Amino acid sequence: MKTVKTFLIASAAIMMAASCTSGSGSVASTDEINMGYVRLDSLTQLYDYHSELVGQFESTAKQMEAELIRGQQNLQAEYEVLQKAAPSLSKMELERAQMDFQRINQQYQALEQQRSGELAQEEAKMNAMVKEQVDKAIAQLQKDMNMDLIFVFESNLLYGSDALDLTSKLAEYLNKLEKPSTEGDKE
Repeated sequence: MKTVKTFLIASAAIMMAASCTSGSGSVASTDEINMGYVRLDSLTQLYDYHSELVGQFESTAKQMEAELIRGQQNLQAEYEVLQKAAPSLSKMELERAQMDFQRINQQYQALEQQRSGELAQEEAKMNAMVKEQVDKAIAQLQKDMNMDLIFVFESNLLYGSDALDLTSKLAEYLNKLEKPSTEGDKE
């Protein structure tokens, strides 16, 4: 979730920097500047597609967590079997059993690392899609409203009048955008 906010902040900062440059090369007076700000924490709640993506991400994470819990339980069961059988095993049998347990433990750890990597990839993919959508919406908002500056409230504003809050407007733009296609949609 922090990463999504970071991407939203970064995209807003990029668009803010892009909107700060004017074609004439002259600096506008403060009376002529059209500016506003966006509250990213509110935007993530108002942006329907973001909520959908977060729901899918959380579902995937829960499935992976359940798989890892099952693996942990199997590992614990193997350990208990080894503990119970250890007194009656010969030294060679005990060493083989311990090696088998180590192999099972390594497989579990490899699975845990794999799932963690997959989850990180899913989050990165989700963040990239959201960032792309936010970039498009900010560009359109800037164009339609002839904005000179758009700030991110949480990162670089101490106060902003409610009249300058563009969060709901940006959410409207985002919610009107067509959802990007994903690999799963291309069947």
